[in-house]
Formats: sequence, structure tokens, C-alpha cells
Amino acid sequence: MGSWLVTFEHCAAYTMIGFIVWVTFSSVRRYKTAWLQGEVAKAMLARFDSAQAMLAYVETDGGKKFLSSLAQESGTAYGSILDCIRWGLIFLIVGGTLCWMHAAGFVDRDPQVMGMLAVALGVGLEAAAVVSFYASRALGLVGKEPKA
Repeated sequence: MGSWLVTFEHCAAYTMIGFIVWVTFSSVRRYKTAWLQGEVAKAMLARFDSAQAMLAYVETDGGKKFLSSLAQESGTAYGSILDCIRWGLIFLIVGGTLCWMHAAGFVDRDPQVMGMLAVALGVGLEAAAVVSFYASRALGLVGKEPKA
């Protein structure tokens, strides 16, 4: 059982390192994309020499798309709520599995502690998703009727 635990620890360490690298690179990519979009928008706005020229451009289909891309929030509250639900379920499954492995006698107490922390994090994320949904609905960010 000792070699199995060492293998499990190595897999967990490599998974954690991979997750940290993935989060870092995806954050950098998102930041660079947003920065580039901001620079393009700034260059486009600088090209207009008068308010009438800008108004004429905004009335075209391309201008409407450009103006809507300048909005701060793209998307809806559903995306962040679904992210909370997804990550909460992942933490609940991983934490529950670690706790079950301790109860079945496969691992020592250390993975059980990590499992309990993961379950607590999963429950917190699920609670945050529920609170976010009801707050978003109360503020009118999401519709009251479900979409088909």
C-alpha cells in the first residue's frame, strides 16, 4: 500500500503544478487579449476627426458591433454562476473521493484532511452559486423564466 500512496502523491503534485501553469498562462492570455482589444479600440476612436464622422460610423452595422464590443461586461451572469457550480462539483467529487479512500483504508489521514478541505471548498462554491443566482435574479441580471 506504500508504493500506491507514493504514486498517488506524485500524481497529485503533477496535477497541481499543471493546474497552476494552466491558470497562469490562461490569465496572461486573457490579459493580453483584453489589452490588444483596448489598443485597437483606442486607435479606432483616434481616427475620427469629428463627432459627425463617428456618429455616421456608429450607425452602420460594423459600428454597432464595435460599440457593443466596448462594453465592460461581455456575457451574462449565467457564465459565472455555472463556473461556480462546475468548480464546486469538481471539489466535492475530489474531496468525497479522498474521504472515501480514507474510510476504505486505502490512504492515511493526510489525504482525508485534504479531502475535507476540498469538500468544504466545494460546498462554499455551491452556496456562492446559489446566492449569486438569487442576487442576479433580484437585480434583473438574469431572467425569472427559464430559457428553453
